[in-house]
This record gives sequence, C-alpha cells and structure tokens, in this order.
Amino acid sequence: MTLRTFRRGTQSLGILLGVFGATGIGMTHLLFPGLHCYACPLAITVCPIGLMQNLIISGTVPFYFLGVVATYGLLLGRGWCGWFCPFGTVNDLLAFRKARFVRALSPLKLLVLLGTGVAAWRLADTWFCKLCPAASLTASLPYLGLGVAEVNTPFLIHMGTLTIVLVGMVFVARFWCRYLCPMGGLLSLFNRVSFFGLRLRADRCTECGVCARSCPMGIEPHQKINSSDCLKCGKCIPACKSSALSIGFSLPGARGRDPLRASGTAARADRVPPRQ
Repeated sequence: MTLRTFRRGTQSLGILLGVFGATGIGMTHLLFPGLHCYACPLAITVCPIGLMQNLIISGTVPFYFLGVVATYGLLLGRGWCGWFCPFGTVNDLLAFRKARFVRALSPLKLLVLLGTGVAAWRLADTWFCKLCPAASLTASLPYLGLGVAEVNTPFLIHMGTLTIVLVGMVFVARFWCRYLCPMGGLLSLFNRVSFFGLRLRADRCTECGVCARSCPMGIEPHQKINSSDCLKCGKCIPACKSSALSIGFSLPGARGRDPLRASGTAARADRVPPRQ
C-alpha cells in the first residue's frame, strides 16, 4: 500500500467519524482532532474551537480541553490536518495550484485563534462558529437540504465565508490550512515536539528543491522539516528521488528530525547525520 493510499484511507475515516458519525453511538464528549462542526446533523464529537469558546464564556477552567488538545498535539501535531481533518481533506482535494508559502502571513492563524478567544470573552458568544466555513459546509447546507434551516442573514453569511475560502483554496493550495485555521494554529504549537513527523537523511539530500515543488503548503521540507507550517502529509516523500525523506513516529529531537541549517557546501558539514 502506498503512502498516498493509506492517507486517503485515514482521511476517509476522519470524514466518516467526524461528519457522518459512523460509530452511531450518539453525541459524546470526545474532542475531534480537527476542525469540525458539532452542529453537523450526524456529529458525535465536539469541535475543539467551539468548546474553547464555550469554556471561555462560562468561565470554566479548561482542564479537559487542555489535556486532550495537548495529547493530540504531542501525538501527531499538525499531522491531524494532513491525515484526518475533514475540512483539511476538502483543502487537499482542491489543491490544484501550488504557491510559495508567504511566511509573513503564517501568524494569521494564531491571530484568528486569539481573536476567537477574545471575542468569546468580550462578546460572550461563539462568533467563530457563526463564520466557520467548515460549519457552512457540514451544518448549514445539510440543514437547508433537510428543510430545517432557511435562507436568512446568518445562512448567507455562512455561504459568503465558505465561498471566499473555497475560492482561496482553488487559487492557493491549502489556503485555509496555511493562513486561517485556528485549529491548525493550535496544533502548530506542538508540531516540532510531536512524536509523528518527517525525518531527513541529510547525507542523501542534494538540495534539489523537488520536495518543495511537491509540497501543498509551499514550504521547503528539507529546510523547514516539521516546522509549524508542515502538515506532515508526506507528499514530499515520493517526490524525493534520493529517498532522503521518510515519515513515522520517533522521539522529538531524534536524529533526522531537524532541517538543514543552510544551503551550500559549508552547511553540509553541519547536517544532521543519518540515524544508525
């Protein structure tokens, strides 16, 4: 089984569990490890960003939320975005046009996360949920089809945000994941220290840049391996003709988990040696 086929399988599982409630056990208090609308008609799990807002509004100390998010983050980091998140899969399917990552815009997703929390605190409402494009796709549209929702101002706002984000996805691969997703911002805090990640055989890397051209996030995997913007999707692995990249579970800080420090002959002596 190829890496791509396996990833499609886990992405399908994320859709079945997150959107269609495949286990059929009813609504639970289990946090979903991705951007997911708990208002989806068949949802059985809770959206972390939605829960975060409600905890802030109620003034509850979020021990459970912090513990579960930290567990997810330490396990896969943003690997959840590349391998499991349903809305991440939508981004993946529309990733027709790869574009170079604009580093200056990277903090936007953290600002969205911070703004979501501040809005919940100051306005005592779940404002992100009212704008969330994932909710537009998996809740607003299904409820309209079921005859429960109606075309009103909140519905049109949802359709507007969904349209903008979908257009962005078409023109810039993984547009939402790159710059705007608050869940991606939350998981990015754990990306370098998670157990799941890319590994680089520095002795094999020729710095040809083929991995960068295959990356849907538009980053340079060999120089930004496991950075906060890496989804660990593994698309760079088959693209590398030198077999310098691999993916799997290992301890943070293990050999091969760090990027090349610089390009050129001088940096080759500083490269992380291959794991023995």
